[in-house]
Parts: sequence; structure tokens; C-alpha cells
Amino acid sequence: MRNLFLIFALCGGAASAEDLKLRQELQPKLWKASVTALAVSNALDIHSSWGKHELNGALAGDSGTFGSRGALLKLGFQGGLIGLEYLISRGHPSKKVFRVLTIVNFGAAGMVGGVAAHNYTIPRPH
Repeated sequence: MRNLFLIFALCGGAASAEDLKLRQELQPKLWKASVTALAVSNALDIHSSWGKHELNGALAGDSGTFGSRGALLKLGFQGGLIGLEYLISRGHPSKKVFRVLTIVNFGAAGMVGGVAAHNYTIPRPH
């Protein structure tokens, strides 16, 4: 089940970066890369947290560990962010908008990636 979510997150993030069909001249490659980086960092965070004690009560399951409920919430938040970015960029397709969105995505990917790296140092309970 965990591997299914990981594959879904990676494929979904890569597909969402390719499916945003904006005008060709306003599709900065760096923005696409930032969407992919955000998707990969979220997938790593899901993988590194699976089955471990979750401090965030909204993401914790009934047993207090991270599982399918938390993974679906995280994927929903990511999908919402990408959808919002699509709506913003579709309404105002300028280089400045793409630059801001790229910075937001890479910043979020860095923070989530740091959390995932920390989670890998915590052993899974037996």
C-alpha cells in the first residue's frame, strides 16, 4: 500500500507538471522543475513517515501513526497548491508570476525535503 502511494505521488507530480498547458512562450522550465521537486519531496516525506508516530494530529490515523489518511491529505494539499498555481498563472501569465511561484515551490520542496531527511533518521517502531 505504501509503495502504491509513493508511485502515485511521483507519477501524479510528474504528470501535473506536464499537463499544465499554458502558452508555449510562457512555460518556464524552472517552474515545471519546481512543481516536480515539490511532488518528489512530498513523496519522500510520505515514504519516510509511513508507519511512524505522527505529531500532527490532522495527519495521524486512529493509532497515532502516519498512514493512508495522512498521505491522502498531503496529496490533497499538494494538488490544491498546484491547482491554485495553475489558476493564478492562467489568469496572469507573466514572468514575474512564474518567478514567484517557482520560489514558493522550491522553498516548500526544501522544507518538506528537510523534514523527510529528518524522518529517515527516526527508526520505525517494531
